[in-house]
This record gives sequence, structure tokens and C-alpha cells, in this order.
Amino acid sequence: MLDAASQLVSPDAVPGFVCAYRFDSDGTARKLRENEIDAGLATPAGGWLWLHLNFVDQRCARFLARSGRFSPLAIDFIEHVPAYQAIDGFGRETVGSVAELRRDFAGETHETCRLHFLLAEGLLVTLRARPVRSAELIRRQLDAGRQVQSPAQLLLAFFSHYAQGIESVLHDLAAEIELIEDRVLDDRVSDERRRAVIVRREAAMLHRQQRSLRRVLAEASRATPAFPADLSELLDLHAHLDQEFEQIEQRARLFHDEIDAKLASETNRQLYRLSVLTALFLPPTLVGGLFGMNLEDIPWSGMQGGFWFATVAAVLSSAGTWLFLRYLDRD
Repeated sequence: MLDAASQLVSPDAVPGFVCAYRFDSDGTARKLRENEIDAGLATPAGGWLWLHLNFVDQRCARFLARSGRFSPLAIDFIEHVPAYQAIDGFGRETVGSVAELRRDFAGETHETCRLHFLLAEGLLVTLRARPVRSAELIRRQLDAGRQVQSPAQLLLAFFSHYAQGIESVLHDLAAEIELIEDRVLDDRVSDERRRAVIVRREAAMLHRQQRSLRRVLAEASRATPAFPADLSELLDLHAHLDQEFEQIEQRARLFHDEIDAKLASETNRQLYRLSVLTALFLPPTLVGGLFGMNLEDIPWSGMQGGFWFATVAAVLSSAGTWLFLRYLDRD
């Protein structure tokens, strides 16, 4: 008699199922439904399979282990994914965890997440905890008729789409930097300091991920036999992205410092004006204080028009202070 758990789960259910495609020998893709994927992940002669899973479902690793298509080492990698980006090979299998651009309901974002994969003969399994940009692009291309000859070529497409996505993000950051530059040159500094900090922080975070992936790909192409060997164009693109990130970070740092200098200069001008006003009003205050004391022998206290004499003395003291300040500035 079946237990309650087995009655609730269909035998055709694939934990975390997102999509799957079966490819013929000529690379033509056919989309599969969940109930068309058997537990053995069997593929016809000359064909191969791509299976995309939601890694939030913790049964994914157990399902892949039951399929018998992967070694215990590969399953252990998926069950204990490292916190850093890594690509490793176990015989004819390649496993890895790399950075990806996240995609949400509103569209593409500049945030990164992780994509895990298992590459074996005739099979590519990708797993993610959040929707990724590359998977959505590849699904649209396959539905439009794109042909892919091998699982390794499809995995390489993931990496290429990520690099292109990062390049698009760099264009957005460069446009933001140019806008900040225009406003700084026009002396219209308001919230540009905060915007420069945001650009600098975002570029630094993405650069760390991209630099780590570039190192991992270079090591994998050299040391992992089952990994796609022809990564020269992709590594050249990552080298170009590395330079672009450095330029963005340098420009953001430069404008951040320039904005700070402009704000400091404006603060100094305001303090100078306040100091001048204080210096101009100090002598009249002193004069007013002296003539306001209730003591004997105050000058002009018994004269008609004594108030105006005191007023003239206050004005002359301010004028003398102003001339003295101008003399100091000239020196």
C-alpha cells in the first residue's frame, strides 16, 4: 500500500521543473512537458537533453541522483555548492556554479545570482534559485528555431549571454556617468554625489563577479577535459569587460572626488560670506553697545541729534572693516 507522500506526488513529477528541451542529432530543439521526462533522463541515439530546474526545491539533488546519469561526486557538488564561483571536472562530467544576471517580473536587472550546472554526455542540467537572464533568452531562441549541436555548446551560450548582459549593464553605467559629468561641468551639483556612489558601488560589485568568472573560465578551459575547449573569444570579451569596468570605476571615483571638491569649495564660499557679514556687523554692535550703556559721560548723550552721530560712527566702523578686509585680500 502506498504511503501518503507517494500518493500526493505524481511519478512523472520532476522536482523544481522549469523547462526542458530534447535536441535531435541536427541540433533541432523540441520542448518537453514535465510528464515526458522519465526518471532515467533517456535520450535517443544522437540526441541530447537540456533540463532546467528551480534549485529552491531541495529534492532536485535526490532526483538527479536517482536518475543514475551522474556520479556521486557530481551529486555531492550540487548538494554542497561552494559559496564562491567554481568549475570542476570528474572524468567526462563537468559541474560548476557561476554568476548570472537575475531576471524578475519587471524585466532584466543589474543584480547577480548563481547558476549551477551539470554537464554530462548527452545531458545538460542547469539549476537556479532565482530566474536568470540567460535562460530566458535561450528559451526564446530555441522556441524561435535556434539549433544547438551539443550540451557543451549550449553551456557556452549561457556564458556568452552573461557576458553580453554585463556589457549592456556597462553601457547603462557609462551613460549614467556621462550624465553626472554633464551636470558637474555645468556646476549643477545636487544629488550627483549620491548617484556617483551608487554607480561606483554597482560597478565594483559586478566587477568582482565578472573577474572571478573570468578566472574560473580560464582555469576550466585549461584543466577540465570535458569543458568546451574553444573559449578564446569569450575570454577576450571578458578581458575587454575587465578594462571597461576599471574605466567606469576610475571615472566614478574621479567624479566623486570632483563633486566633493566642488561641495567643499561652495561650503568655503558660504563660510567666507558669513565671516564677512560677521566682521561687518561686529563694529556697529560694539558702537551700539557702548552708546547703549546707562553711564555718565556718554558722548553726545546731551546733544540734539546724538543718535545720528552714533549711527554715523557705526556705519563708518563697518566701512573701515570692509576696506581692511579688501586690503587683506589684495595682499
